[in-house]
Amino acid sequence: MTAPLPRPSSGSTRAHPASGPPRADCVADTAGGLTFDLAGLPGRAVRATGGAALLLRPRDRGTGPVPLPLTPVGGGRLRAALPRTVPLPEGHWAAWLRVPGTADQRLAPGAHHLGPLTAARAADAAAGRVVARLPYATRGGSLSLRSWLRAPHAEAVEVTGEAGRLTVTGRLHGAAFTAHAYGEIRPAGAPGPACRVPVTPAPDPAHPLTEGTAFTLALPHADLAADGRPRTWSLWLRPAGEAGPEASLARLLGPGGVTTAPRPHPSLALPGPRGALRADPLYTPTHDLTLRLSPVLPLPRRG
Repeated sequence: MTAPLPRPSSGSTRAHPASGPPRADCVADTAGGLTFDLAGLPGRAVRATGGAALLLRPRDRGTGPVPLPLTPVGGGRLRAALPRTVPLPEGHWAAWLRVPGTADQRLAPGAHHLGPLTAARAADAAAGRVVARLPYATRGGSLSLRSWLRAPHAEAVEVTGEAGRLTVTGRLHGAAFTAHAYGEIRPAGAPGPACRVPVTPAPDPAHPLTEGTAFTLALPHADLAADGRPRTWSLWLRPAGEAGPEASLARLLGPGGVTTAPRPHPSLALPGPRGALRADPLYTPTHDLTLRLSPVLPLPRRG
């Protein structure tokens, strides 16, 4: 599980303890890159510029670690940079300190400044992808990094209820709609057939390419609650039809860039063959949008 990075008080700096794991301060730039500053390190670590690195290790197997070289920047500090152009597959990455001749050490989060963190959407649009990186503190107090790499990306914006259907509005980044476009609802976390649902693209000349193409995804009640049983659906977009790419609807982007916690959508009601159902639009830990259906329980009788 993850937790927000600790925030220092305004106008103050964080003192690094003499004992315990080394800490890394994190600063974001307007190009979507991150820099990590390490201070309070032993003299040997500060002098070991040949091979010293901040090592990003993936939580899931199948991907090798990514070393970020550490260089001295004065005041006994070492700095590592993670430009957004450095490939970093989607997933969770643990931050370690590697100094030649010593055992690797897990890093702890220090002070951070993520205000300028953006998704650099102009470059994303040209590359046909959305890149997002977000540092966080684990429950154990260690520094980790969550990376998203979506190509294409379907940004969920709003979920509303209408007569006979639910409607999801969003914006598609990194791909173009064709005449074969459609959406899909799939049983989340369980095998089962997918159901195709209508999608309507709505290009808006007022928005530049970096903001994507607006669309609405129609979810008919008859498809969502065909058997009236509780279930959870995941939502997908196929902008070029069956032969093209697919994108899971997710909430990654906020007003300043990467969103730390997607804003929840209100619950909605819809009819089912076994009675009314409650539809809760929820975001998974990976920020993917799901729709959980559950029975509407009757109010208890008053004695």
